Amino acid sequence: MSRDAPPVVLKFGGASLGDPTAVGREVDAAASGRTPVVVVASAREGVTDLLADAVAHPRARARHRDVHALLTAMHPELPRASHRHLERLAELFDALERGPTGDAALADRILSVGERLAVGWLAARLTESGRPATPVEADHLGLITDNTYGASCILFDRSRPLVRAGLRRVMARGQVPVVTGYFGRSLEGRVATLGRGGSDYAAAALGALLDARRVELIKRHVAVLSADPTEVPNARPIPELSYEEAEELAQFGARVLHPLTIEPARAYGVVLRVRSLEDPSAVTTITGADPGRRNRALTVLRPLRLLRLRVPGGRQRPGIVAEVAQRLSREGVNLVQLYTSSALLCLVLEPGQVLAGIRALAPVTREAAVMVDGPFRVALVTAIGDGVLADLDRLPRVAVESAEGFSATPRALSLAVPEGRASAVVRALHRALVEEAER
Repeated sequence: MSRDAPPVVLKFGGASLGDPTAVGREVDAAASGRTPVVVVASAREGVTDLLADAVAHPRARARHRDVHALLTAMHPELPRASHRHLERLAELFDALERGPTGDAALADRILSVGERLAVGWLAARLTESGRPATPVEADHLGLITDNTYGASCILFDRSRPLVRAGLRRVMARGQVPVVTGYFGRSLEGRVATLGRGGSDYAAAALGALLDARRVELIKRHVAVLSADPTEVPNARPIPELSYEEAEELAQFGARVLHPLTIEPARAYGVVLRVRSLEDPSAVTTITGADPGRRNRALTVLRPLRLLRLRVPGGRQRPGIVAEVAQRLSREGVNLVQLYTSSALLCLVLEPGQVLAGIRALAPVTREAAVMVDGPFRVALVTAIGDGVLADLDRLPRVAVESAEGFSATPRALSLAVPEGRASAVVRALHRALVEEAER
């Protein structure tokens, strides 16, 4: 195995770690022809939820002890070197219980323990089966992020020399590096997590930093389908996606990919493959756009809330949209979607941010006599695919008549619809844009 050859990066989700024998087979298959392999691992299934629950209850000492015991039981035959993470977790829980609440950096240190335990445990299982492996912790490796704890972004220029040198040393010894996903090291030198699902993002980033042949995101049950099968039982597998289509899917609520996963792959031209461990036929390859390819996929974001702002004078009030957006931004209110007409601004918000949004807009309502209607319960249904604007005349009546608002880009048509009608709308769109197009 040449340490200078482009590697294959294999990322395993938490559920897939339940079958280390299958993980070993995947490593062997990727390494055929003496190809270097880098493994990225999420925490074992359920572990991050346990840790997040512990962080959400900072004074619950008994709950913390229970979580510690559960994590110990979930990682049997843990190597001695990895036991330090369990010891450290007890210390971090003690700091959580005694210190001030709301310490985001401390929360990230606690949340990172799941991946640290997983890579030690998985590397030991691979080594026992004749595949020498070494656990590698991303913050020690030098995967550098910004200081946005809980949802940090990777800094590629700073990370590249450290990551390449560190992983090459491991591979030069003939060992498979098993790298933690989900977190890196902030510019302040502290643990910084990448947000839920961030192990996919970390794997794509490592692939970009290493000039990898490809990055394979291997999930036990999950596949990329034309719709959520709980909404549309006859959803189809999607064999290929462009980077832009995959990014839109992630941004509009498809839980298969972290929203930032696509960015490093597209920037560095890395091929992504999303695969199911249990169903080898369920493979989606993500590469550059193909003019001859027609994909359509439907997503649903819910629950959301819609506010209608009635603006006296409408278009005669220049700057009103900018003022609304700025006031929301200053209060940390995320604007999910914005629709406008001559006299209306329609704002789609997360339910938990509605009151903050109304407070942020109070000066506008007073000074500009803007009236606010709502909030109304809505869902955002989106049809995604390169060239989807050509499908405007194919939208079914139920979708058009249900829409509270509508936005369109070259690869995404979004409709805000009453929450109770979302399932009917997504099924109708799937019939019109996916099923009928196959006939």
